[in-house]
Amino acid sequence: MNRKGLVPALILAFLIGMATQAAGQVSPYQPGGAEQPNVPVMPGTPDLTGTSAPISLPSGQRYAIQPYIFVTEQYTSNVYLTKENKREDWITTLGPGIRLSVNDPGFGADLMGNFGYNWYANNTKDDYWSVDGTLGLRYNPTPQLTFRVREYILRSENTVEQNFAQGGQPAQPGNLAGTNRGNTPYIRNVVEPSVDWQFSRQGSVGILYRNNILRNDDNINYDDSTENYVRPSISYWFNQRNNIALDYGFTSGEYTREVGPATPDFTSHNPHGRYTYRFDAQMSMFLDYIYSYRDSDEPGFDYNVNNPSVGITYAFNPTLIGTAQVGYFWMNPDRGDDFDGVTSNLSITQRDGRTTYTLAFNSGYEQDQFGFDNLGFNKYYGGSASISHALTQRFNIGFVGSALYREYAFVDRDDWVYTADANARYQLLQWLSVGCRAGYLAQDSDLDVNSYDEWHVFLTLTATFDNLLYGR
Repeated sequence: MNRKGLVPALILAFLIGMATQAAGQVSPYQPGGAEQPNVPVMPGTPDLTGTSAPISLPSGQRYAIQPYIFVTEQYTSNVYLTKENKREDWITTLGPGIRLSVNDPGFGADLMGNFGYNWYANNTKDDYWSVDGTLGLRYNPTPQLTFRVREYILRSENTVEQNFAQGGQPAQPGNLAGTNRGNTPYIRNVVEPSVDWQFSRQGSVGILYRNNILRNDDNINYDDSTENYVRPSISYWFNQRNNIALDYGFTSGEYTREVGPATPDFTSHNPHGRYTYRFDAQMSMFLDYIYSYRDSDEPGFDYNVNNPSVGITYAFNPTLIGTAQVGYFWMNPDRGDDFDGVTSNLSITQRDGRTTYTLAFNSGYEQDQFGFDNLGFNKYYGGSASISHALTQRFNIGFVGSALYREYAFVDRDDWVYTADANARYQLLQWLSVGCRAGYLAQDSDLDVNSYDEWHVFLTLTATFDNLLYGR
């Protein structure tokens, strides 16, 4: 047996042997379904299908903690994401993980973390330790006052970083702009503390701070970056129909590089306001306005952005919700040509006991400033679809796909980016589950050196130990 087959076989035997002690234990969870912890994906590849998540507590249960061990075999057809001279490889990952959940009136916590060691069969890259985890904490000294802390951490060598959740919002399908083709790991760590105060039945105020760092072991070809962001906000319902929501965001971006010039540092100011009129429990309309001003160090660009829009949200029923928002933005730089385009958010989401799906089309602008390439201001048009379905209590399937076009304002470059991933999870035993994810990734750029495509497959076996701590 060659190395490609021997290593997974040995690890699989070790994993099953370690997990047999859990086979005879009684778990408070039912196999499959909403209460069953899901299968993690390989560390370094955040799972956007929702199959990797903290524990969902059964009704009436207050806290739980579950460790697990897993082994993943990954195939990739293009390790370095190059258009020519592609290198394929098999990557084996073994490691422990943990899920934790606490849900009390005064305190809540959710934790999911994977720690894995990664072996490359064809030695296309150096073996390394990876980390992939999320943490959410909540503290309520009174029912009206809420303190939260959210953290996302990733250590990886994977050449494309998928979108991660920011600003308290869930991650969206697709990838961050830019490509890391280096041969060394990087660390992404995002920490977001926030506080919200419900000062009346109709009004609330809050403030959120974000520290987002990217640290590359290869600091010659790629910048290290630090984002510091603060956003105070207020929302007030004058009555059951009329709401005003205001917030202001201040961002400071800092960059360093060992050799050569780094991306210019900058600060930006982003006031935003929204007026909502609620017709009834089903339908609301809103007017939205965003203004941004960016001040960059030389030789960066200064510019301002105006973006008015109007939208409607309609609940067809309690499980089916649609949103339609359309606007226009125009960006005026201190030098060069103006840049403008349509902003839109058209989406429909269905959630019921067995199936969740979202279909969406979005357009607008982004400011790519905390990735690998830091290509700056761009406008985009894209669509995405995601679905997850429980075929049986033990067997779940899902799909995520996206297509996105980007045109950059200060770089002579246009890109199409395509992603598609199908996943499945089956609960073999109460303590043993298997998951599979297969997909395709491609970037079609008008600069050939930035174009590539890649096929990938992940197969993960997870042994979950009995709940070490649970209570009601």
